[in-house]
Amino acid sequence: MVRFFLFLMTAFLLSAPSVWAAPKTVLKIALGDPEGSEMGIVGEMFKKYVAEKSNGEIEVQTFYSGSLGDETETIHNVRRGTLALSCVGIANTVPFVKQLGILNLPYLFENLDEVVKATNGKSAEILNTYAEKAGFRVLAWTYTGFRYISNSKRPITKMADIKGLKIRVPQSTVLLATYKAWDASPVFIPWSETFVALQDGVVDGQCYGYIGFRAMKFQKARQKYITEVHHVYQLQPLIMSERVFQKMTPEQRQLMIDAGKAAQEAVLAYQKEESAKAKEDLIEAGVKISMLEDESVWKKTAMEEVWPKLADFVGGKDTINAYLASFGKPEWKP
Repeated sequence: MVRFFLFLMTAFLLSAPSVWAAPKTVLKIALGDPEGSEMGIVGEMFKKYVAEKSNGEIEVQTFYSGSLGDETETIHNVRRGTLALSCVGIANTVPFVKQLGILNLPYLFENLDEVVKATNGKSAEILNTYAEKAGFRVLAWTYTGFRYISNSKRPITKMADIKGLKIRVPQSTVLLATYKAWDASPVFIPWSETFVALQDGVVDGQCYGYIGFRAMKFQKARQKYITEVHHVYQLQPLIMSERVFQKMTPEQRQLMIDAGKAAQEAVLAYQKEESAKAKEDLIEAGVKISMLEDESVWKKTAMEEVWPKLADFVGGKDTINAYLASFGKPEWKP
């Protein structure tokens, strides 16, 4: 009877639907922001698309809020091939790929339409060529809005108002130079430590889009004021380990590329729909929103002081102009 019972159990397990079987491949994605953010849209859409199109043979697991380490650490792991994917702020890729620092140049983009052009087609190919040399490829670009400046001290409506304010910035030589050009005091703080640094008054402010601000609940970290400054559009690439990618079958590689496109389209739609709602939510929460009276001065100062100073840092004038030409911008003439 025991043998007969074991035989029946074995037969049942062998004949059970495939849903009982473990996926053949598991891919982990590290994401720095919480799930209720643009990164969350990218992560969940990528996960859903892969599960559906692979018939469950590939499982994507998402890990939010830096739970697999800070973004620099996850980029290292992606390059080594010990982590399949990570969604990171563009500034954190620059130590590995200096040319991606172009995307942090102040006032590179005028509006979202330019950003979309600059992250698709020939422009995307140029950026991916740089990335692949560092051991990863960009599968999707996460659109998270312009990096509006928030702070706990006062409204900022003109450039003189930011003087002396300690502003948290990511690991970006370009952004550090930009804030210094405006007479602010930029401080590099890892993203995972930013909320506490704002709460404890280590820094006065930070810069991020409305949806990300809401997801991080920065209004609870003494951030009373936001100013719409259009100096940098925050792009967060979903990167995949080239080592992992090359071990896949041609069909699996195409699936990764297609899933990235689906995630990028989803987050673009989300950004367009949700950004205004996030702004309204923050106003209801008591955050005061200001517009600049003199943004032309901010732009002129940044482009005259930062672009010439850091052109070589991001690959040189020819690299900058090749990228500008790829999405229809005029040549930069220092």
